[in-house]
Amino acid sequence: MNELKTEYNTVENESIEITLSGDEVQAIRELRKKISEKTNSIDDENQNDINQVVVKPEISISRSLDDDDSYEIKVNNAIGQIVLGERVINIAPKIGSNHFIEIYSKNKNKYKDLAIYKNQGTADSGDLLFLILFDFLEGVEDVVKKGIRKGYKLVNEELKFIKGHVNVLKTTRNLLSGKLAIDTDYEEFSIDTPLNRLIKSALFEIKTLHSSESLHVTSSDFIETLVSKASKLYNHFEFIPDYLASDLRVNVDRNTKYYEQALVGAKNILQSYGAEVTVGDITASARMMNTFMVIENGLRYFLNQNLPEKFMCNSKPTSKNSRDGKYSFNPDLVFGTIAENIATGDIKYKYWTSQNKFSRGDLQQSITFTNAYKVQKGIIIGFSDSSFNPSKYHDKIGDIDFFVSTWDTGKDPSKASQKLLEQITDILKS
Repeated sequence: MNELKTEYNTVENESIEITLSGDEVQAIRELRKKISEKTNSIDDENQNDINQVVVKPEISISRSLDDDDSYEIKVNNAIGQIVLGERVINIAPKIGSNHFIEIYSKNKNKYKDLAIYKNQGTADSGDLLFLILFDFLEGVEDVVKKGIRKGYKLVNEELKFIKGHVNVLKTTRNLLSGKLAIDTDYEEFSIDTPLNRLIKSALFEIKTLHSSESLHVTSSDFIETLVSKASKLYNHFEFIPDYLASDLRVNVDRNTKYYEQALVGAKNILQSYGAEVTVGDITASARMMNTFMVIENGLRYFLNQNLPEKFMCNSKPTSKNSRDGKYSFNPDLVFGTIAENIATGDIKYKYWTSQNKFSRGDLQQSITFTNAYKVQKGIIIGFSDSSFNPSKYHDKIGDIDFFVSTWDTGKDPSKASQKLLEQITDILKS
C-alpha cells in the first residue's frame, strides 16, 4: 500500500474545495451513484415507518464559483474517507471525534472508550471508521471465546416421514400428483440465528477489505491486522447464511448479553457504505459509516443504562400502528414503564447554537409521537455548544409539554453525557 498520499480533512455536512482533474470528477460522480444505489436498497421493509427520516449518507460535488478546475465536495450524514488515486479526503464527525467516540462507547458497558483508539494514540478522522471495525472484532472474539449460541429456527422441508407440523394442503397436492412427499414445518436447533448471520456478514465485509489497494489509513499495518483478524474469526461463522434485512431489528436478551458489543458493531458495519471505481488512471474508493445510526444507538443505550427504572422501558420501544394500519409510529425512545408510558423522545443529529437556533419544525415529528402514545411530554434531544440554552425552547401545545435537551460539545465528553442525563431526568420528574 502506498503511504505517500496527500491528505485533506473535512467534517460531515461541510464542503471542502479541491482542484480536480476530469477523471477525478467523474470518479467521484460514479462513487456518488454507487453509494446512492446502496442506500436506496437498504431495509426497504421500513418504508411505512413514520420514524424513518432520510438520514442517508450521500456524496455531493459541484463546480466552485471561483475556479473552473476547483470543485466543492461534501459528504452528508457519514464519517470515513474518499480515496482518489494518491489523494485522501478524511471526513470527521460534525460533533468532534472525541464526542463521537464517547457516544459510540455508550453502546456497551464493557469499555469507557474504544480500547483500540487509546492504543493507537491520536488517529486522524479517516482512521476512526477502521478503529470502530477493530472494536467490533474484539466483540466477536469475546463471542467465540464464550461460545457461539444456537437457537431454534423454522425449517420447511418435504420428507418421506412425518416430522413436526404437516402442511395438509401441500402434502395432499403432492400425493394427488403422484409425489410421495410430506410437506412439513419443524424447528431445528442451529447456529443459523439472526445474531450469527449479522456477525458473519459483517466479518465478510472486513475480511474482503484487502481487495482494494486504494484503502488508506495512517498505519500501514492497520488494515493487514484488521483483515487477518476478521479472516480467522470468519472461519467460525463461514457456513452460516448471509443476513436478512429483518435481522437488523434483533436485540440481545439476557442469554445473549455477551453478544452486545459484536451486535452493535455488526449493525453499524452492515449499514455503512462502500464503493470502488476506476476511471482512466484513477482508482477511487469510498468507505463511510452512517453517523446517525451510531448516535441514535449510543444515546438510547446510555439512557437505558442510567435513568431510573421507572423512566425507561425497552432499549427499542414497541411501535404503535395507525388506525388504518398503513403506518407505524416508532419513536427513538419511550420513557416510562411498559404498563405506563410518560413521554416520548426524538433524537436529532443536529447541532444548535445561539445563531443556528432550534427550529419549530423539529417539533412536528415529536407531536406525532406524543399523540400516538397518548403521553403528556415530548423530549427532543440534539447537540449544541455552550451558548445554547435548551430550557428556552420549552413549549406547550394543548395538554402536552415539549422539551429540548442537548449534548453540549463545548464540555468534556464525559461531563456532556452527565449533563444530558441530568436534563432528561429533571424533565421526567417534573
